[in-house]
Amino acid sequence: MEEYANNYGQKKEDVLDRIQEALFPGGMEMEGTGYKRNILDRRIEKYLDKHFDEYIREFGLVRELDLEVYEEKYSDIVEGIKDIDEFQKDAEAKIASLERRLDRLESR
Repeated sequence: MEEYANNYGQKKEDVLDRIQEALFPGGMEMEGTGYKRNILDRRIEKYLDKHFDEYIREFGLVRELDLEVYEEKYSDIVEGIKDIDEFQKDAEAKIASLERRLDRLESR
């Protein structure tokens, strides 16, 4: 019974593992981590794929798509400000015209 308990959770060696070890012996150590990664080991990539959005939120990263959205919003804001500026100039011109007409009427 103890032998089953000791083997529980251990990685089973299969044909693909043996082929991988034959083609790519040893591992590749990732600097500063102490983790030896086999060339075909995709655990990190799978983890990042699964938790990508969480990873981006946690570290405050900005994606290229976010930059495109921000640039589009910026362009819309700039256009809106230009429209408001033109409207303000037109309104000021109309007010000035009305004031001149009012002054003429008051002077008569």
